[in-house]
Amino acid sequence: MTHRLRLLSGLFLLTSLVAAACGPETVRLTPAPTAAPTTVAPTSAPAQTRTASPVPTTAVPSPTPTPTPTTSPGGTPNSSCTTLTGGSAIASSTLTAIRAAHNPGFDRLVFEWSGAAVPQYEIKVASTFIAPSGQAVRVDGNAFFSVRMNGQAHTDAGARSYTQPDPYRPGLPLIREVKLVEDFEGVVLFGVGLERLACPTVLTLLSPARIVLDFPTPP
Repeated sequence: MTHRLRLLSGLFLLTSLVAAACGPETVRLTPAPTAAPTTVAPTSAPAQTRTASPVPTTAVPSPTPTPTPTTSPGGTPNSSCTTLTGGSAIASSTLTAIRAAHNPGFDRLVFEWSGAAVPQYEIKVASTFIAPSGQAVRVDGNAFFSVRMNGQAHTDAGARSYTQPDPYRPGLPLIREVKLVEDFEGVVLFGVGLERLACPTVLTLLSPARIVLDFPTPP
């Protein structure tokens, strides 16, 4: 009996092992990891480069300088006038008077002499006035003429031979100043300063001897 029981027990055990070996295999699957969704970063729009619009530049005109009277020779415009000459080269005279006055259409400047004849003269546009000493002589005006005459403008005692002041400023529309530049070795030179350039005409008169310059002015 005991031997039979042992036999049965052994068969049962063998059957159980065979059944276990032939039974279906249970496979436990580990769930596949869920891939995290890839987040695609939004592509940022390219920054727009803004070009500043040019600010229109308004040209500011330079202020026109107000012309001021020049008090030195050299401001005579490029336009020139004919050089006027005449008179007697042998006349020996002394300047006795300078006169200036305005007449309709012209300013008149007169140089009066003591001799019987009109001395030699030369009248021309000037740019500088230089005294015998070499020093520049300043004359008031915007255009200039030199009036060179043979003779002298002083007495034998050395005093000025004419009574008008030096410089002589007649206060006319065109003639601003008449200034003695030279009175040396038988030559007298005056600088005439004008408000603007105007070409004169010249005439000579006798009894007494006179050199007359007429500068045209607007009517």
